[in-house]
Amino acid sequence: MIRLITAWVLIGALSGCASSEVQSAGALVTADGVTRSSPSGISSSSFLAVDRAGGQLAGPAGMGGGDFEPVENVSLLKKAAFAEVMLDVQERQRVFHDASDQVELNGNFSQGGLVVGRTVPGADVRLDGAPVMVGDAGEFVIGFGRDSAETALLVVNLPDGHVVRRSLEIAGREFRVERIDNLAQSKVSGFSKAQLDHIAVDREKKKTARTITQAGADWREGFDWPLRGRISGVFGSQRILNGEPKRPHSGLDIAAPRGTPIRAPAPGIVRLAETGMYFEGGLVLLDHGHWLESAFLHMSQIDVTPGQRVEKGDIIGKVGATGRATGPHLHWSVKWTGELLDPFLLLPEETAPQSAN
Repeated sequence: MIRLITAWVLIGALSGCASSEVQSAGALVTADGVTRSSPSGISSSSFLAVDRAGGQLAGPAGMGGGDFEPVENVSLLKKAAFAEVMLDVQERQRVFHDASDQVELNGNFSQGGLVVGRTVPGADVRLDGAPVMVGDAGEFVIGFGRDSAETALLVVNLPDGHVVRRSLEIAGREFRVERIDNLAQSKVSGFSKAQLDHIAVDREKKKTARTITQAGADWREGFDWPLRGRISGVFGSQRILNGEPKRPHSGLDIAAPRGTPIRAPAPGIVRLAETGMYFEGGLVLLDHGHWLESAFLHMSQIDVTPGQRVEKGDIIGKVGATGRATGPHLHWSVKWTGELLDPFLLLPEETAPQSAN
């Protein structure tokens, strides 16, 4: 006898169904062209039932299947996870595949990847239930962190009331892990009170700088190398020191002589230009729009100021070894809505690093 496993999913939180079922303060675009963050909440009473063994569906109108039946065990609803329910590729595509030409997606569908999208102006876009900023021409961008799940759900509510749902396959990657044992514990963990105070002040500076983003989509111009040199560190690699896992490497390290000019890889607005940061040393945060940001670390000189607009190729400072750095190099990291992405995946395909450790 085949055992049927039925999982119930709260669609309001995962797929952002009809606009009448979604309540969100979202992001506010002000008259100065800046988007400021504001809290959002999503609520819905819609559910989807998926019989993983028999393939029978029951849910709200437009989702396929027959009549909707009440949940008998509320704990199933609470415990059901989107990634678990959607593991079966055929089932997922049958439920959510939508070939509508009103949504276009191009980019790198992998952990650390960035995807550029376009839809109808005025559409509401959500990735796994979270609102995505959409430009006046319908352009938007989404990204997937180092440890992203293997699936994601993109839902686009069009102005005419139609809803486009796309199930996205996110390719996994293998990241280098290095184990180092028998180190002095003082080199592995622990900060003095003065150091912790310094780190806390720095954290607030970065947090404040990241409360706004520009409405312009400067990322549309693409990215180029901020400088050329030997690749001394790659995105996602991780060290385990004395059995204690450390944070994965957050970006791309490019070794170069001290004083080498650093250029903006894409246009943007400077949100932070600060020297003396504990970890980062000389730090510049560059807002490319729609919550996509580049960070440049360990700079010996900073040639830009907060609020300044820079174009692709403009010099923003010089290479150094400030902060926690063992030698002169540029650490370049990229974030989208707090998710760290792989800068190398943003670069033209014909370019390649000289070496990668």
